[in-house]
Amino acid sequence: MPELPEVETVVRGLQVTIIGETLVDIEVPWEKALAPDSAYDSLVGKTIQNVTRRAKFIIMELDQGALITHLRMTGKLTPVYPDKHVTVILHFDSGKALYFQDMRKFGRMVYSDDPAEFLQHLGPEPLAKAFTPMVFHDMLQAKSRLIKPLLMDQTFIAGLGNIYVDEALFQAGIHPLSTASSIPKKRAFSLHTAIRSILQDSIDAQGTTVVNFSHGDNQSGSYQVALQVYGRSAEPCLICDRPIKKIKVGQRGTHFCSNCQNLYTS
Repeated sequence: MPELPEVETVVRGLQVTIIGETLVDIEVPWEKALAPDSAYDSLVGKTIQNVTRRAKFIIMELDQGALITHLRMTGKLTPVYPDKHVTVILHFDSGKALYFQDMRKFGRMVYSDDPAEFLQHLGPEPLAKAFTPMVFHDMLQAKSRLIKPLLMDQTFIAGLGNIYVDEALFQAGIHPLSTASSIPKKRAFSLHTAIRSILQDSIDAQGTTVVNFSHGDNQSGSYQVALQVYGRSAEPCLICDRPIKKIKVGQRGTHFCSNCQNLYTS
């Protein structure tokens, strides 16, 4: 699933291609992909004023309301007509179009006349100035959950997923089965730094392409070459040479080094 850096990459591409475009027609080959059913009347005739991101959501801000997209597992927004798996087509007055391609058909577009209310359940943005090391430490201290699934909880912190949580925990030296409230302040600060630096580096690399992420005209990200633990099960740790382990935590495959990452429990 595309995470914050991948979604940010898509948003930046859309900002230079569709801002100022006016929707003149919408095709929905996969009827579940666009909600509600009345969205057509709310969208056609509206102009895209801006394209922004909140967590893993792409927000096309209109002169009234917004079209909000979640790519889920395999969704892509492309200006080039795909030969299959098209779920929504946005037609613009310029003659151009934007295609929502989604092989597994989990991705969704939703029209909302109040996007702030629609997204109000989300946690803080990890790259925001207000998300300071002390704020993050206090957030962890209030939670007795395991750190891996907690960081992936979008109501706790927005935009993180499996890849970047594994990478950040490794860089901070924290075992994924650690209890959040038991993590020492120094380690919490290290985790905060790791989260922000990894996300920014991945954005600079236009995301991570492990399986099928692409953006724009089928361009891939390049951050996968910098991954230190994710996808490296049984390979030697880049720090201590011991094999990287893979376990299930919260139903998700989790990569870590049992030697370099400390376990903190109550």
